[in-house]
Amino acid sequence: MPDNGGERVSEIPPAPVATEHGMFGTPPSPLLDEFDGLGSGTRRVAAWLIGILLAAAIALWLVVLSASQATSELVALPAIERGIVALTDLDALLAVQSDELAAQAAAGGPVVVGGFPIRDLAVPVSEVMAGGEFDIDRLRTALLSRSALRVRASGVAAFEGGDEIAVGASMFSFGGGVKTLLEALSADNHSTASVWLWPLGAACLVLGALLLAAGSGFARFTALGVAMVVAAVPVALGSLALRLVVDVAAPGGGDVIVDEFVAIARQFTALPLRNALWTLAGGAAIVVPSLVLNAVFDRSFRRTTTLDVDAAAGGR
Repeated sequence: MPDNGGERVSEIPPAPVATEHGMFGTPPSPLLDEFDGLGSGTRRVAAWLIGILLAAAIALWLVVLSASQATSELVALPAIERGIVALTDLDALLAVQSDELAAQAAAGGPVVVGGFPIRDLAVPVSEVMAGGEFDIDRLRTALLSRSALRVRASGVAAFEGGDEIAVGASMFSFGGGVKTLLEALSADNHSTASVWLWPLGAACLVLGALLLAAGSGFARFTALGVAMVVAAVPVALGSLALRLVVDVAAPGGGDVIVDEFVAIARQFTALPLRNALWTLAGGAAIVVPSLVLNAVFDRSFRRTTTLDVDAAAGGR
């Protein structure tokens, strides 16, 4: 067979011809064009690059989201209160001084708990009275609430001698770990995380839209789901690794204070793990249906093409 411009004529697919006896050749299918995956050439490279950027942006957004949640008042303040109770043995202080505290409240002045290490902390009498009587539970609640706000604003500097707490200690030691944990829950850190949260979320949405536009057919949705899964996996593994570090670094011996702070730290490692698992589940929920639908349409197209070819051959 002679060459035609370097290509054998036998390798050139026949052009479709419609006659009164039927269709000869295979007409191009718009369905194939629509469901042929991410495309080719520049479009395919662009889709891959956008997918990589999207996975990185989602992973970073998950980290920032977890930091914002952990440092919010709703989560941080109860955790700080638990830490203060463990460090100060507050309940024992209140039990020993109950009569003296009741006398302070009866005198109408602010109530001050002796030996409580938060600097210059006095509770107004209006916050410790219930029905005209001194209520030690109300005092405990008010004391913890005010203390947690102080620690969230100032870190360990809110404690007496706090400027010297864990100076030079490794963050993997107990003292350094307590300092790191309490200061990580600061209002400043929450503000910083919140500032980055929305721009990163917007970037994820834009990159997701670009990825859908760069792809074609159901493969575009598969790519979106895969990007979510790829982003979630390192965040989940990082959370598990951080939990392992907390467990390994904690000194043994069954110390109540140590156990309490380990429990608090484990609580915070659960936040990024939970966010990552939800993202992983969302990505899988997109990937699986898109793969199924792509397979169904691909099989349907191939069956239709085969029937058209058979019909054309039979009409000759």
